[in-house]
Amino acid sequence: MKNENGRWRWLRYGSASLGIVAAVIAAVIILNVAFTALCSGSLWFIDLSPESTYNDSSTSTTTQKTTTLYALMDETVSYLENIFADAEADLSGDGHVEVEIIFCAEPDLLKKSDTMRYVYYTALNMQKQFPQNIKVSYRDVWENPSSVDMYRANSYSNIYQSNIIVASGSEFRISSVQDYYFYDEDLTTITAYNGQKKFVSQILAVTRAEAPICGLTVNHGEPFAEMELADRENWTEYREFLDVIEGAGYEIQYLDLEKDEIPENCRLIISYDPQKDFASAFGNDTGAISETRKLDQFLDQAYSFMVFVDADTPALPNLEEYLEIWGIEFARYNGEDTDGNKISGSYQVIDVGHAVDGTGSTFVGQYGDGSMVDTVFSDIMSAAAMPKIVFSNAMAITFSPTYENKYVLADEDEGTEAYSYGYYNSNHAERAIFELFCAGTSDSPATAYAVANGERLLDKNGNEIVSSVLDGVMTLTSESRLVNEGIGQNYTSVNEGSYVCAVGSTDFAKDALLGSKAYGNADVLLTLLRSIGREVEPIDLWTLRWYSPDIGTDYYTDTETGAVTDAIMVTTVLLALIPALAVAGIGIYVLVKRRVRR
Repeated sequence: MKNENGRWRWLRYGSASLGIVAAVIAAVIILNVAFTALCSGSLWFIDLSPESTYNDSSTSTTTQKTTTLYALMDETVSYLENIFADAEADLSGDGHVEVEIIFCAEPDLLKKSDTMRYVYYTALNMQKQFPQNIKVSYRDVWENPSSVDMYRANSYSNIYQSNIIVASGSEFRISSVQDYYFYDEDLTTITAYNGQKKFVSQILAVTRAEAPICGLTVNHGEPFAEMELADRENWTEYREFLDVIEGAGYEIQYLDLEKDEIPENCRLIISYDPQKDFASAFGNDTGAISETRKLDQFLDQAYSFMVFVDADTPALPNLEEYLEIWGIEFARYNGEDTDGNKISGSYQVIDVGHAVDGTGSTFVGQYGDGSMVDTVFSDIMSAAAMPKIVFSNAMAITFSPTYENKYVLADEDEGTEAYSYGYYNSNHAERAIFELFCAGTSDSPATAYAVANGERLLDKNGNEIVSSVLDGVMTLTSESRLVNEGIGQNYTSVNEGSYVCAVGSTDFAKDALLGSKAYGNADVLLTLLRSIGREVEPIDLWTLRWYSPDIGTDYYTDTETGAVTDAIMVTTVLLALIPALAVAGIGIYVLVKRRVRR
């Protein structure tokens, strides 16, 4: 009987103990899950990462812990409130404007990355502040690359785990994590965090009710002059051209530069196949309407201009004189025939080595060399099978003689080849012109040449000129214009430059080539338009200075007492001791109660 009672007592107390242990474990797990969810949702955390990074104010030497880098500034909140208020006003009260911030990796990877972590937490803070307008989501592009197909700039674009996508409706902007930081001159050390401004500028871009305007000039005999935009479905040659412009995010409007003022929201002007010259009063104050002066004032605002010409384009003295300022010179022929009569014409590019037709007047363009080409077309050039970019009836484009030829030597360590470009620096203007596409290659230069009136282009010694410098068919000129970032923040600046692009073939953008799936003309044009497109960005948001003190000196300074304590050490000790002391206290209490009961 005693044995049975003993076993029963052992079973009863043993079961109770087991139940208590199970209940405690379950309670701990539930408490951890609930607290983790609460902390994640409310962004309650203390940054114990080993990086010694600090936020600095330009008016004080006070240093603060890194968590202030992604805590939203009052100016950031104010900007976003105004952006969403304006956007929702355009909806006439019909719902909220929704912006999705898409990270291309799972949260665990984002938290582990020294640089992605700050961008990630900034986005979460924005979502917390504006839950009805901002949603943070994740797409694992490593496991499922097709999940971001709708956000690719062109069919050859690569989207990596380090990319961030900001999207609203059909509008989106893609950036890389490097875009959220400022670096030193060597581009190796981070000097400041610019994440809040970057997010605000992208949200502004994707939520604005009106897309930026692309003005198509129509008062110089351009083919669009007699066509109605509303009737474009019946067009036979230029529908693809307009589709690509709209695909780049622009609203298309016709623009008569002699009669019309350039719209305030215009960011790009395109002159396609002009047959008459631009009116010019450049350089004087006669009061006459000057289209080139209008264009110059437009480009002073960090916007862009594109011109499409071909070998049949007549001389346009005023426009060509203005384009020379931007380093662009159309290769023209001036001479005499056998009877002594003066004749003139344009040099047409022939490339029999890369010909698509039997004559070489339609050929596959070759990518130029240099940093600009790599920057603009890196996705297309890195494709396993690079698409063919075709030019036809192309005019040769050369660099203006006012530009100095700059040569950059090959760098075996970086894997870059030697290249040259045109450079101009005068009157506070710094411009560089690059050849994006040319005919012929350095390996087979004799396959490409320029002809006019049946004669090949000769140098002063009577030798045929076959250098690719005179066989360029697409150039891009950039003007650097540095603007200081923020109020009184002279340590950071951004390049608010302008771009002028010259394309020596009008056939390049006609439906026959632009709409062909066999060629990559549409991808090149779309990429180029997006590269030179300008965003309206706020420039008075603070950037947050990034410090990297010596390892092991992560301090917080008390501005009132001047005392310095090791914040991470104190926090770590407290978090480790508090649970241990609590458990010890409970144990002592239970032990004392048992002894008193006895």
